[in-house]
Formats: sequence, C-alpha cells, structure tokens
Amino acid sequence: MKRHFNIVGPQIRRLRNAVGWSQNQLAIKLQIVGMEHATRKKVCKIESREVWVSDDDLLFISRVLGADPKDLYPPKIFCARRLYEAICEAKASRYGFGFLALLSCPELGAWALQISGTVASV
Repeated sequence: MKRHFNIVGPQIRRLRNAVGWSQNQLAIKLQIVGMEHATRKKVCKIESREVWVSDDDLLFISRVLGADPKDLYPPKIFCARRLYEAICEAKASRYGFGFLALLSCPELGAWALQISGTVASV
C-alpha cells in the first residue's frame, strides 16, 4: 500500500486546474515568487501526495493560486470532531476524504462497503 505524506495535494490539483495551469506553469510561477526548488516533478509529487509539504511551501502555493492557506486542506478537516482521526483517515485515502464522502451517502455507502468487503476477501 502506498503511503501518503500530505493531505493538501488533491486540493492543490483542483485549484491549479480551476485556473487552467499545467504543473509546469505552476512550478514556474512558484519559482518566480521565491520557491526555488519548485519543478514540474515536485508539483506532481505534491499533488499525488508522495512528498511532505512544508509550511513555507504551503504559503507560496496559496499565494500563487490566489487562495487562502486553509483552502488547501480538505473541508471536512475543519468540521471534524476528532481532528487527529480525520487527518489519519485523509492520509490513508488516496483521494483524501473521497471514500468517506461515499460512506456518508446511504446508497453509495452500502455499495462502497460491499466493494471494500469483496476486495478484502480476495
């Protein structure tokens, strides 16, 4: 199982796509504002959650994307009763809270549980 090192990657990808930039364009803009180690490969690894993202990198990214730093985190983090558990669940899922969102819908949740049970039995 692949280990995920950040929970902001999917949101960064979503915001980047919303402004219509490629990963290379984002990397260039990050270099311009001072994130010297920004490359297309680094942006790709951040978005795919393969690398840890430092606080200063988050500030560079939020500034370039024109977003508040809290917009880089999954929305469910802020309303979670148990923050530690919410963060652990976000790290465990490839898409952050994608699987948890499925479980919140009764019809899709039943389907998702059935699929996960089938996969687990294999």
